[in-house]
Amino acid sequence: MNSAFLNQLKERIGNVSSKVTLVAVTKSVGIEETNEIIKAGVKVIGENRIEDFEKKLPSLLAVEKHFIGQIQSRKIKRIVELFDVIQSVGSIEHLERIEKEAAAQNKPVKVLLQFNISGEEQKGGFKQNDVKQIIEQFPKIQHVQIIGVMGMASRTDDEEIVRKQFRLLKSIRDELRATCPTITELSMGMSNDYKIALEEGATMLRIGRALFKD
Repeated sequence: MNSAFLNQLKERIGNVSSKVTLVAVTKSVGIEETNEIIKAGVKVIGENRIEDFEKKLPSLLAVEKHFIGQIQSRKIKRIVELFDVIQSVGSIEHLERIEKEAAAQNKPVKVLLQFNISGEEQKGGFKQNDVKQIIEQFPKIQHVQIIGVMGMASRTDDEEIVRKQFRLLKSIRDELRATCPTITELSMGMSNDYKIALEEGATMLRIGRALFKD
């Protein structure tokens, strides 16, 4: 664990807002490092590989667990069972399936809607013009609470491109929130662009590599 970076990050977050949540992306580290960062004060972790995460569970300290990986339909039942928040819901089909599974398990599930703000084909998620279709789904959602949106900016050195994409995600969040007031979270910003994300109003940062590098 990079303790110096973690302390600097906490200070930077604290200077911006007390409402910003650090999601430590622990998908690439073992249980020892995962528990180490929880002991250091991190309250939320993010995982994207169910099989690897299940190996950690027996020894995992108490922490809020977010699923941040690509959703496969056949794994939705297990995702709902294991995680407190699902950050990567990028299709109506998956939203409907999660709603059905949450009802079957009688488990309230919090989700974020993933939007493809970079326009890159390899990245999943809704498009901006899907907003109307999403809003039409709201009356059908009883067991799922949509709490925000998530997106990944382009990997580029051009800060203005990244800033523009984060602003797009924020505008989508605001449009959805006008109909559904629970949609408040803005999950954006990773190790390479979290500073810009904070400046643009992020409420959740997903940081992995920078937290665990030597």
